[in-house]
Amino acid sequence: MRNKSLIIPKSYTTTAPRKRNILPDRGTRNVYSTKNMGGKSLPNILIMYCAVALSVVSLAALPQRGRILSKLADSLHAFQGESPIGAPRPTIFLLGIFSMSGEEKAEKRNAIRKTYLDIGDERICKLEEFIRQAEETPNKRICQVPYTFVIGAGGKFRPDDHTDSATLTLDTDQYGDADIEGDCTYLNIRENMETGKSPTFMKFAALISKEYGIDYISKIDDDSVLSPHLLFQFINDDLPIAPYNRRMYGGAPVPSYMHDSIYASGQFYFVSADLANYVANVLTPDDRKNLMHSRPTEDCDMGSFVY
Repeated sequence: MRNKSLIIPKSYTTTAPRKRNILPDRGTRNVYSTKNMGGKSLPNILIMYCAVALSVVSLAALPQRGRILSKLADSLHAFQGESPIGAPRPTIFLLGIFSMSGEEKAEKRNAIRKTYLDIGDERICKLEEFIRQAEETPNKRICQVPYTFVIGAGGKFRPDDHTDSATLTLDTDQYGDADIEGDCTYLNIRENMETGKSPTFMKFAALISKEYGIDYISKIDDDSVLSPHLLFQFINDDLPIAPYNRRMYGGAPVPSYMHDSIYASGQFYFVSADLANYVANVLTPDDRKNLMHSRPTEDCDMGSFVY
């Protein structure tokens, strides 16, 4: 005989979906019969569910010691100067314009300032202004492409590559002059184009990238002409921010038959901040010397350093 005391009226039958076959199909009239519950009564089932729920809550309340993400806020902390994942910020692209001391080069710098650097776009600014924004309003930075003119200023008694403990940058060039525009970086090395200026600039750039959250470092010659509009389009469409930009190296590809590789033309190329650090600080001066071509060629050698 059927146990009529456990029959539930149709209007009170459960509509909960099936889960691990604990309950039969929805709409069944005898859902809480002892037959469907393996012999257990309704009060026993409810007690079991309550016990499991209480145990789960008590476990969640226990402190998770020894775990990296023991607190929710831990996942929002910056790692090595990087913005938290998901933080809304643009890709930062440092533009290093290679120049030299002298009146002729000063005139070229003025021409560059009046052409592709002067388009009325606040997203391009002097490196000095970018650093100011990063220090004063780090979450409201407007500048996206900071630029600096890069000059070897150490004089003839300094090495071509910064390999000693001397200060990395200077306040003036080798003649004691400083550009009144305040947009030059004076490297403490002998002026050169092929043997150490680029790695030294990468060393400087890697240092400030870690501190101020720069994603990419580029090198461009002072006789190259850049389209800022195309650069911004390329940056925003194709260059992710750190930490999603590891080992990125780009430019106009040129084959190196001697090293059986491809390198980016020295007229304009860029690397991600981690590659700049690798070239400047992980590779030793001897490593770079061994990787150079028999006749030093700046852009080709940079490709060898990267690969």
